[in-house]
Amino acid sequence: MKPESLHALVIDHHAGELPPEVADLLEVHLATHPPARAEADRILNALHITRRTVLQHPELGRVLPLVIARAQAVPPRQARPVWTKAAAILTFSALTATGGFYAGSARSGHDSTPSAVASTAPIKPRKDSPWARYRMALDPQGTGMQVVRVDVAEKKGQP
Repeated sequence: MKPESLHALVIDHHAGELPPEVADLLEVHLATHPPARAEADRILNALHITRRTVLQHPELGRVLPLVIARAQAVPPRQARPVWTKAAAILTFSALTATGGFYAGSARSGHDSTPSAVASTAPIKPRKDSPWARYRMALDPQGTGMQVVRVDVAEKKGQP
C-alpha cells in the first residue's frame, strides 16, 4: 500500500468515516505489516497532539481576519452587459454571411464553362444492385450541376 493511501485511510478511520468492512481490512493490514503499524501510530499520535493543542488554545483554530481581508481586497470582476455579447454575435454572423455570399458569387462566374474532365470521364457502376443510382451532371442551361438518376434498365443494355 502506498504511504499516501495509508495516511488517508488512517485519518478517515480515526474520524469514523470508513465503512466497517474497510476498517476491518485496514486493521488486518496494520496487524500483518509492522512498518505500516508504526506509521499509523505516528499519524494517530500527531492527531492526538493536535486535538489537545486546539482544546487548550482554541484561538489557534480560528481563521485570521487578515486572510479574509486579503480575499475581499480583490475587486469583483464587472460583467459586461448582455447586449454587447448579442451585438458581437450579430456582427460576426453578418460578416461571415457577407463573406460567404461574395465568395460564392465570385466562384460561380468561373465555373459556368463545362470542364473537359467532367464531360469525358465515363461513369461506370461498381456493381449491379437493386437500389437506384444517381450521378452529378451539368445543367443543360449551363448554370450549374444537377443530380440525375441512372436507370438500371439502360445500364444493363450497355457493355
